[in-house]
Amino acid sequence: MILLAEIGVPGLHPSIRKACEYFLKVMDAQDRPWPQPKYPDDDLRGWRAVWEPCITGNMARTLAAFGYGDDRRVREMFEWLVKYQREDGGWNCETEDYRNGEAVHHSSFMSTIEPLRAFSTLDQQKWPRGGREAVERAAEFMLIHRLYKSDKTGNVIRPEWTQLHFPMFYFYDVLHGLRVLSNLGFSGDERMSDARRLLLSKRLADGTWPLEASYVRALRRNFVKDPTTGNWGSLRDEKLDPADVYTKGGSVAETPAIYASLGEVGHSNPWITLNALRALKGT
Repeated sequence: MILLAEIGVPGLHPSIRKACEYFLKVMDAQDRPWPQPKYPDDDLRGWRAVWEPCITGNMARTLAAFGYGDDRRVREMFEWLVKYQREDGGWNCETEDYRNGEAVHHSSFMSTIEPLRAFSTLDQQKWPRGGREAVERAAEFMLIHRLYKSDKTGNVIRPEWTQLHFPMFYFYDVLHGLRVLSNLGFSGDERMSDARRLLLSKRLADGTWPLEASYVRALRRNFVKDPTTGNWGSLRDEKLDPADVYTKGGSVAETPAIYASLGEVGHSNPWITLNALRALKGT
């Protein structure tokens, strides 16, 4: 659904409507508290939870793009995002709130950009109470990091963020940040300039931009059903070095062949080019 909304499939398509209603039914039946209760790896509830900042943000954006912006259940998703924004202006998914048993007090770029993108998709007149303030605080969180740098050292936080990806799903890169904040009206902020120069430096001689890397095969962990016993269980790619996850990919899920049609890494890409133009024009 996320990808179909991204590439512009009409929300009135019968299959899209069916999928949206299915997701909304599942979502509406789940508990809203945050952080979520801790579930063991073999507990299906922990894998099907959708009230989670990057999932909620991603799907609020997707559903709004498909024409569900006035739906009560989608309005609640935006209200939920406002309610659970962190003190530093960003958001975190549950796995990023604690590391090595210690609380983390810094929000996540990936969990913050998705709620921001959701708000960028919904007409501002439909934002919930507190929505404008939430967007401004989240944008400031991104801007003090110049979209991809440490606010303390000025160093690049993650090298893969400087590469151009498509599709994004719930990942992050500098183009993703540029596009969302430009669409929200922050293109004139000087702190966008480093990311904009980086994007312009990647333009090819023919005026297009390349697909530099892919997150399509980045999944290291999956919840799968044993065909023999019918039981569900957690599957993790233990052989994959975390440092290689974005380049080599894991083996815990089959990648549909259709993803190959989205472009080849290292070549000019229409989706990257479209998003680059959107980011530079602030749309």
